[in-house]
Amino acid sequence: MLFLLALYDRWNRGAKLALWTLTIVGLLASLPFAFLRHGVEQSADRVEFVFDYRDLLEVSSYRSKPSEYMLERLLELKSAGIHSMAVYESNLRELELSGRVQTLSSSEAAMLTDFRLPANEKSTYVLFLGDASENIIQPLVVDAFARLGVEASPWSYEGIPGIELAMPKDEALLQAMDPDPITMAELQSLGFHLVVRLSDQRQPFDAERADALLADLASHGVTRIVFEGDSVTGAADDAASKSLTVMAELMNQYGIGLATIEMSKPQKGFGKLAHLTDYNVVRLHSLPANMSNMAPEDLADRFALATQDRNIRMIFLNTAASFDTSLGLRKDTVGNLVKSLEGENGALARIQDNGFTLGVAEPFEANGWSGAVSLVLKALVTIGAVALIAILIGAFFPSLALSAFVVGLAGSAALYVLSTTLLSQGLALGAGIAAATLATLFAVRRADAASGGSAALRTVKLLAGASLLSFIGIAYIVGLLDHITYLYVLRQYRGVSLLHLAPIALAFAYVLFFHGETSLRGVALRIRSFLMTNITVLWVALAAVAGVGALYYMSRTGNAGTTTGLERAFRDALQDTLGVRPRTKEFLLAHPLFVLGVYLAATTRRKLGLFLIAVGSIGQLSIVDTFAHLHTPLVISLIRVFYGLAFGLVIGLILIAIWRLLERGWSRWARWLEP
Repeated sequence: MLFLLALYDRWNRGAKLALWTLTIVGLLASLPFAFLRHGVEQSADRVEFVFDYRDLLEVSSYRSKPSEYMLERLLELKSAGIHSMAVYESNLRELELSGRVQTLSSSEAAMLTDFRLPANEKSTYVLFLGDASENIIQPLVVDAFARLGVEASPWSYEGIPGIELAMPKDEALLQAMDPDPITMAELQSLGFHLVVRLSDQRQPFDAERADALLADLASHGVTRIVFEGDSVTGAADDAASKSLTVMAELMNQYGIGLATIEMSKPQKGFGKLAHLTDYNVVRLHSLPANMSNMAPEDLADRFALATQDRNIRMIFLNTAASFDTSLGLRKDTVGNLVKSLEGENGALARIQDNGFTLGVAEPFEANGWSGAVSLVLKALVTIGAVALIAILIGAFFPSLALSAFVVGLAGSAALYVLSTTLLSQGLALGAGIAAATLATLFAVRRADAASGGSAALRTVKLLAGASLLSFIGIAYIVGLLDHITYLYVLRQYRGVSLLHLAPIALAFAYVLFFHGETSLRGVALRIRSFLMTNITVLWVALAAVAGVGALYYMSRTGNAGTTTGLERAFRDALQDTLGVRPRTKEFLLAHPLFVLGVYLAATTRRKLGLFLIAVGSIGQLSIVDTFAHLHTPLVISLIRVFYGLAFGLVIGLILIAIWRLLERGWSRWARWLEP
């Protein structure tokens, strides 16, 4: 047993170099994946603006001449650069707004016919207005309600053809039908490309009906579906009839893709449908109707930022009507949206200045290495990630580095059999935490051991060195999470909250208990001494302040993070000035404190300096987290990090200068106060 322990100890002492070698090999193996991802991000540069036609119908219905107002607005939108219109599955209400039909309840029909019809029944009477409506819309309505098992009987009023539906009007108005073919033809004649909104309302899924529908949509030039509601078409019946497989085959047959809506709950069945259509997907940013009255310049900022920073290729515009009580007028936001698009500072010009073109959105091309090459590279990246995590464990417990690596490899092999996705996500999280933590530990050790030379220059070197270590974690995240689904946010980097907390906690634990201590006994004594420390009111107050700070910090984490109006204005100013906004917590807080901490640790205030470096770990984990936003282009993330480091370094050097002035001033005041 002693021999085995001695052998393990000898191997473990030599493991550090081997683990770093494996980490560097894995880093190099991840670079081809980063190269491929950059190519994928450059493969689709067309941005499509889509306007909600149903909203336009709604706001036009409040005008004295809806058809004329609708045509004026359509021409205005076309002239402003709106390329596409979104049409929905039609219903009786929409057909009524379009002037195709007139619907009546039983009581309304009874009054119209001098009560020749019973007023107490619950039917819906539909009149078809014009020959086109009678010939095209009537068969569409009859067929839709026949599929629901609703009886449709012939009915007319003063020579106007119609039908009676055995369903209450309120319910009949909600039933979905195929998109209005007359509307689609009219929009095409005006030069609009069509995007269709489909739901999963019509159940059970009917393969023949879906085939006929998609064939008709393709004949009208439709190339993309934006699904409406909580599910994609066919999701409800997929378990019983594999309807999603059928839907995907039809979409592939007719060359129709789909769109994923940013910042919305994933629709049921979307991931499977995206996979079966070979990820013929674009990312869509939807502007809610209640935000369409924002200042035009703010809307332009929003649209330009979406395309530049988040790989958005389709922007969906909504509008709504409101009542101006002071003027007694109905108003809508169509004109405001047009203003946001036009002009030198409008969204269209800014998007084109950023290198994009306007047109029908296309999916990213999911290029990849050959199967064997990809497998070998991925294996090297996996081994390297395990080695990096083992190095972190060894930084705290040197005797466990080799064991951690062996156990990590075994666990990775087992997880590979169960789920390659979980393996990649778990290692990406572990590598990110390890890199950000090791970057901080590197600074703590070097700052504490430094002597001689320029302290300010040393801070520059250590910030650069620590950031390079953090970039190791970035490379592993990019290499492990390279699948196209991460770009479309169909899968995500898991454990963001842990990434934001673990490096900070580990950095403080290292400074308090492990730094400068080589034995577990010494670490245990430090922990015991810390736990036995007498707590004063000052400690309680500091703990409360730290707790509030932690809560505020976490409230700023992730997509759901909250910001104040002043912060948003400051961010907008940075964005407008620099083109790419650096993260404020990096250049205003973390990096400056890191720089000041390195200076203090190497000069006059060692303990304070080390704690400030630990706080500065926020900046290192933020660097890693920037690249964990996998829907953001790599180039944008690189620029953002560079700006953060550059501005943070300058502010940090200013803090050092201020500290030195205060220190000199305090020395003079202290001498003056001496008796």
